[in-house]
Amino acid sequence: MRVLLIYMGILAFLSLNPWLRPDSNPAIGYIAWDKMDHTIAYGILSFLLMSIYKYHKHPWMVSFIVLLTCSLVGILLEYCQLWFTSSRQFSYEDAGANVFGGVLGLALFWSYKFIAVKRAK
Repeated sequence: MRVLLIYMGILAFLSLNPWLRPDSNPAIGYIAWDKMDHTIAYGILSFLLMSIYKYHKHPWMVSFIVLLTCSLVGILLEYCQLWFTSSRQFSYEDAGANVFGGVLGLALFWSYKFIAVKRAK
């Protein structure tokens, strides 16, 4: 739980820091480094959230709540950039990358869990 709180603090700091300028140069095709950063950051967030609740009775409900949490945190931090910084702005593309990162983190978690169960048998 402590790791999650520290990670969320770092995520908020990096999202709201007015001195950081995201690199919008293309990394792969038309996908910018900035979007890849968002996807990776929120993928890690969703993986950490799922790791905390991995023994819950209703794992698919937890998955939905984790995806919803990642999406809302990502959108909220995008709005906070608009409200609290003068050099950062809200971006629908960044918010979409945040949601996609949440989905990717869930997919990686469930893939990892599936492989671990297969190996245990």
